[in-house]
Amino acid sequence: MTNKNKKFVYQDAKGNITFREVTNISESDDYIQGRCLKDNGIRTFRKDRVLEDIENNEIAPERLQFYIDNKPQLSQSSKNRLARKINQGSSPEVCFTGFKKPDKDRLIQIAESANMFIRSSVTVNLNYLCCGYNAGPKKIETSRHQGTVVLSEKQFLNLIETGEIPEET
Repeated sequence: MTNKNKKFVYQDAKGNITFREVTNISESDDYIQGRCLKDNGIRTFRKDRVLEDIENNEIAPERLQFYIDNKPQLSQSSKNRLARKINQGSSPEVCFTGFKKPDKDRLIQIAESANMFIRSSVTVNLNYLCCGYNAGPKKIETSRHQGTVVLSEKQFLNLIETGEIPEET
């Protein structure tokens, strides 16, 4: 977490465009989170919806008006990401946890090629939770309580290859 402020023009899921200033920032690959001075509360913003970072407050009104006048379309990656959140078919849902990013990305690619629906968190419709070496016990406990099948990477790969889940040895 940093005490630095971040200022930006942001477009939300409904297409509303606003200027935001956020303090006490924590960031992940996809999100910015912190105290939003506009709403005076903790807010999470998707990085792919930040239209422009603003360094100087003096130009903020002009840049905000520019985006309001030109109403940019959501980027294709943002649209794809939105579409991915709703499982329209009956694809099995899988979530990967406790993996380093390259391993998780590889497993997601394998699951997508097998027409599985990828979740980033445990939901009531989740079919499989694939756990790496650093999986959190709370996520595993929640999954088991909901009836989700908890798998190791080896079991997941076997499921993709054969359709069966082997017993761990």
